[in-house]
Amino acid sequence: MSFSLKDKTFDEMLSFLREILQIDTVKSAASEGKPFGEGNALCLEKVLDKAKEMGFETFNCDNYAGHVDFGNGDEIFGILGHLDVVPAEGKWTYPPFGGEIKDGVLYGRGVLDDKGPMIACLYALKQLKDEGFVPSKKIRLIFGCDEESGWGCMDYYSSKIKLPDVGFSPDGDFPVINVEKGVCHLTMTVDGLPESIKNISGGSRVNIVMDDCFAQIEGDVSVSGCEKTVKDGSTFLRCVGKAAHGSTPQYGDNAFKKLADLLHEIYPENDCISFVSQKAAADFSGKSWGVNLSDKQSGDMTINVGKVRTQQGKLLLGLDIRYPVSYTQEQVLDLLKCRSPKGCTFEVNGSHPPLYVAEDTPLVKTLLEVFEKETGQKAKPLAVGGATYARALPLGVAFGPVFEDDEKVIHEKDERVSLDKLRLMMTLYYQAIKKLC
Repeated sequence: MSFSLKDKTFDEMLSFLREILQIDTVKSAASEGKPFGEGNALCLEKVLDKAKEMGFETFNCDNYAGHVDFGNGDEIFGILGHLDVVPAEGKWTYPPFGGEIKDGVLYGRGVLDDKGPMIACLYALKQLKDEGFVPSKKIRLIFGCDEESGWGCMDYYSSKIKLPDVGFSPDGDFPVINVEKGVCHLTMTVDGLPESIKNISGGSRVNIVMDDCFAQIEGDVSVSGCEKTVKDGSTFLRCVGKAAHGSTPQYGDNAFKKLADLLHEIYPENDCISFVSQKAAADFSGKSWGVNLSDKQSGDMTINVGKVRTQQGKLLLGLDIRYPVSYTQEQVLDLLKCRSPKGCTFEVNGSHPPLYVAEDTPLVKTLLEVFEKETGQKAKPLAVGGATYARALPLGVAFGPVFEDDEKVIHEKDERVSLDKLRLMMTLYYQAIKKLC
């Protein structure tokens, strides 16, 4: 490696990161002046106050988002990330909001997605400032507070403040992500559920692979392969899976698929259950459903059934769909409707168009050069299903924080990062900012 961070700067960064990891920033009920809950507003306040201590100019956009400025000029280079996190479900080895370090590893919800990378960028700016670096343009770190729940923060912020024309989001993978699939979050309603099924429920967020799912069936039902309890004239079934990010369902194990297969054994003649078990939830590629789109730039479409519930004899599925960049959302919806039983309805709850930045653009080439120089590894840009704030920019890509050999722990229990990787991450951000600005 050609460069090392100052130990003092890294230690200060680590101390502050541990402090904000202890703030629960899962979106909660809004109150006056706190649109995404108490924790999100508090976390943003602490980050902006720390930046002020460092001598940076700051701006709080009504607790929807905020920014930190370094340098001057009309041209602005943006670094966009977020402070909110997904729920900390499952049984954690160490408290999800503890910021604990064990054996050189830092644990906590948000340590990778996305508090850790954004605080690393903030302290990279601090070191540059302390060294007397004068950027050729204004550098703006933008901290959102609602990335995980629909981007309401960025919608509001961008209505008040013009977004930078170019930049990166430290909310993806290294070396560089220049292709992000389109994202569509749907509620699909399937009619014809058996009357004896009184309830099916599972999932907290559509963009998380379901790790727990329940069903209540009238009577005593003979079934194996899951947790079963008979109480008050009903059979209660529970299937357990493994959580993962909804954009990478291949790294999880969807509990609802297990439950759907069991229900198909119980109700083999029911069209609703058969469709869900054999098609909609059968695999994450959409192949069994007949909707498996693909292209050269971005690869295969993925489908995650992230939420499920029942309502008046109907089954409601929350779908997280990541589709290739050469297709439109309308094409995807038309295909889903064509390949689903009559009477199924689809409601779009949120969406992001695809992102594609050519490999030969200066932004991509510079970030690849930085990565290769600091790691000694040859690098090619990546195509992913994840949605980052890079899409909010006219020209933006994702740059880190996850390395190729890292275990995939974003949106899972025991989210964590080694201190060595955290130091390397911060070094890459320092060098990238210095070279691009």
